[in-house]
This record gives sequence, structure tokens and C-alpha cells, in this order.
Amino acid sequence: YTAIIMVTIDEVNDVNIPDIEGIDFVDYVNEEQLEDVMHLVQKDLSEPYSVFTYRYFLHRWPQLCILAVPSDSADKRPIGCVVCKIDVKRDDDIDAASENTDAAKVNYTGYIGMLAVETNYRRSGIGTALALRAIQRMQQMGCQSIQLETEVTNKGAMRLYEDRLGFIRE
Repeated sequence: YTAIIMVTIDEVNDVNIPDIEGIDFVDYVNEEQLEDVMHLVQKDLSEPYSVFTYRYFLHRWPQLCILAVPSDSADKRPIGCVVCKIDVKRDDDIDAASENTDAAKVNYTGYIGMLAVETNYRRSGIGTALALRAIQRMQQMGCQSIQLETEVTNKGAMRLYEDRLGFIRE
């Protein structure tokens, strides 16, 4: 059973994005990092994504993929990542009596598709820092709200999104 949870951008506007000592947050650059992202995410999925799902997110919204890399890592292999996208919807709910057909509004909704942190790095704030960085970028790109889906049995994810970040179950 998955839960769809959502937060409006106003609710996370004034949140301080933490730096984590010993961790660098770097942008996804190219397909050379794809295997690392897949490795991180697939470990905790009940049903693995195909490579095409990863490519859909990473090729269309590379700026919404952020990697957490230990500062002292020789191979710069990430120990955490967040992968997001933006959905664009036209609000065509125009009052039938209105003659104003230009009233349709475009709504941008961010979507956190994947968030993963290596087991031995969890509970150190890395997941929170990744999510907040992604939310900030989606806000800068015009998103009014952020959505995601997670298994309700994933207690760590539910605590992160509902308790720390203020997401609300739909």
C-alpha cells in the first residue's frame, strides 16, 4: 500500500538547508553516474525500476538529481541521491459564464520520484538535506507544491516526509 503525500511550497519556504559535515552535495552530470543512482535506489525498492525510468527522470530534469558524496571519497561514489521531476498542468476550470478564455492557469507540481541513502549513512540528516535541496530547486523552477508516493510500511520515509518536512497524506 502506497501513500500519496503532498506539501505546498509555502510550508517549506523558511526552512534552513543543512550542510552535513564530511558530505558534498553534487549535481548529476551525465550517464556515467546512472549506474550509481540505480544501485542506490534499487536496494530498497519492492519492484525495481527499468533503466528507462531512470533515464526519463535524469535526461529531462538533470538539475533535479542531487547526489551526496563523502568528501574524503577517492572514487566520488555517491552514498545518497534524490531524483525528481516537474509536472505541468493547465487549469482549464473556466467559469462557463465567463467570456475570458485566457483564464486558464499553468500549475507546476514537483514530484520526488526517488530518494535513497546507504544504510550505514542513514539517520545523519543526509536524506533531509537532499530532499530540502530538491524542494528548493523545484520552488525556484516555479512549483507551487511537491508530491511523492511511498510505501506506508516505510517508517523512515514516513517520518522524514511527514514529521520533518511537513508533507500531508492525501
